[in-house]
Amino acid sequence: MDTKSKKSKPFTAWLSFFLAVNLLAVFLITCLSAVAHSGGNLTVLQAPFVDYKSTIFFKERSGHYFSYLYDPVGNLFADQNASLDYAKWCLNEEGSNVKYYAVNTAAGLEITNIAGEFSFPEAEQAPVWQDYNYYWYFDGQKLQVIDHGQPVDIQRRDSGYRNILPYVNIDTANSAHTRVLLAVRDTLQENPYGHSRYYSEKQSLAVIGWVYIGAGLLGLALLVYAIMRRRDKREFDRRLASWAGRLWLEVKVLLSLPAAFLLLMLFSELRTVHFDLPGTVFMLAAMSGLLLLGCWWFYVILLDLLVNRSNFFRHNLINSLLKWYQRYERQYAWQKAMQQRAYLLLAAESVLAVMSVLFLLIGNVLLAVLLAGAGIYLIYRYLRYYNQTITDLGKLIDHIELIKNGDMNTRLELAAESSMYPAAQNLNSIQAGMNIAVTEQLKSERLKLDLITNVSHDLKTPLTSIISYVDLLAREEGLPEQANDYIQILAQKSERLKNLIQDLFDLSKASSDNIALDMEEIDLARLLKQTLADMEEPINASGLAFRVNIPDEPVNIVSDGKKLYRVWENLITNTLKYSLAGSRVFIDLTVDTQGALATIKNTANYEMTFGEEEILQRFVRGDQSRSSEGSGLGLSIAQSFTQICGGHFAMKIDGDLFKVELRFKTVS
Repeated sequence: MDTKSKKSKPFTAWLSFFLAVNLLAVFLITCLSAVAHSGGNLTVLQAPFVDYKSTIFFKERSGHYFSYLYDPVGNLFADQNASLDYAKWCLNEEGSNVKYYAVNTAAGLEITNIAGEFSFPEAEQAPVWQDYNYYWYFDGQKLQVIDHGQPVDIQRRDSGYRNILPYVNIDTANSAHTRVLLAVRDTLQENPYGHSRYYSEKQSLAVIGWVYIGAGLLGLALLVYAIMRRRDKREFDRRLASWAGRLWLEVKVLLSLPAAFLLLMLFSELRTVHFDLPGTVFMLAAMSGLLLLGCWWFYVILLDLLVNRSNFFRHNLINSLLKWYQRYERQYAWQKAMQQRAYLLLAAESVLAVMSVLFLLIGNVLLAVLLAGAGIYLIYRYLRYYNQTITDLGKLIDHIELIKNGDMNTRLELAAESSMYPAAQNLNSIQAGMNIAVTEQLKSERLKLDLITNVSHDLKTPLTSIISYVDLLAREEGLPEQANDYIQILAQKSERLKNLIQDLFDLSKASSDNIALDMEEIDLARLLKQTLADMEEPINASGLAFRVNIPDEPVNIVSDGKKLYRVWENLITNTLKYSLAGSRVFIDLTVDTQGALATIKNTANYEMTFGEEEILQRFVRGDQSRSSEGSGLGLSIAQSFTQICGGHFAMKIDGDLFKVELRFKTVS
């Protein structure tokens, strides 16, 4: 119920606006027409509320009746008998409301409804009949209107007679033998034997006045309501614009041309309409309705233009055909569709060119120009669409570059009618899938790191207790020799476990970027020499020959010295564990245009059947037999620490040669 109410509100608001405009427009058009017909006399608007005999409608009706009497006897029309019959019929319809007498003594013509003897009145005297105090009188020289014994100045602009006199075609030069008298009864009565126009107009004016007041007030009330609900009204305007937007531009033009012609014709007719109550009022209302119908059509067109803007012109027959063709060509491969489009353009241009020339030869220039214009428009559309396709293709290539650089969130938005739209949608789907996969992988890595961190932290406390108690046992005296051997093994394994837990803890912190760094300017050459000096004892015990090439001058970089010291300590330790006995180890530090490059090379004491990426994985050790000590985290920690210290870590395997490269930017 609520949904229906919400849907009906916009229509109700717009219907109120529609009815209000129509009622007020009909009211104003009728009033303006009446004022224009009266020569600008605003008193015509008071006609429904004053005495009928003081209105322009009464005066105009009297002028018509006087013309009906004068024309056959004064102007002597060729169709004299028909004019006489028509005059008698019209005047006799009034019954006792009129008395008339028209005579042309020279032609022997006489029209009257008066029985017995009759003599015309002298100028400015009382009427000849009782209860008939208003009359028109032509004495052969001039026309007079007498109202209750007083002559009316019919030449005054406010008299109401100025616009009536041109319809009374009096020829004073040839009317010396003509006399015409038309008297109207003071109290108009209905004729039971005919149709009295006087009485009908009097009754109609009273009704029309109140009807127009009611229509005006109702129109104002509806307009106020529509203004109060203007948001709902605008919502229905948008619906109308949406409906109109479905029509082709050509249909709108074809419908607008007759609508414009109708408006011009109705405006012209409204200016020349002759008032004849009550029929004229209804005719004016009908003409106003047709006029408003045309205006409402242009109102809808204006809404379409304001709401749909450029789409108002784009939604035409040619564009619709092109869109249909685009949907048709999507069933083919993109390359073939582009070729077919070019071939179709050539065919269409050829046909239009031939037809244009043919119409030009037979003399139909308009059709020839229209066909030539259609051909030019097709070329314009093709070039525009080609340019848009190239632009969209560039966007597609740029978006692939974004994905390659790791942007998994930005979507590629292309217009639905673009040729590259399907490719863009597919690329967006691939990007979304990659984003989900990367997100899941990062989530998994984060869970692993959190697990390692928590487990490492939880193992530290019991391990510290174990090491403490092992140390206390080692200090006990009088223990059997076998027990001392066990204690020594426990001490070694506890120390190894302690180092493993510390490596896990450091690796998890480095991988999660949750490690404090002390970045400062340090001498990389000095750091390498210090690391080698600190590890001199295990190096000498290894029996390996170290070949060190480190420059004497400083090689300054910005890094964390402690973390970098740990890197070199891990690399040298890894070399001591896995180098071939009696082989040489090479440590070099050079400076080039790209910065400082430190390398360490050794020959493995086992067959390296793995790749660079595999050995860098955590808990992976070089010897598959795992006979040597180690956690498998040394290289992974070295790589992580190098990266967070601002360096680049690379590893190369060439046969049995194992090489690690560390590159840093130097500070001048």
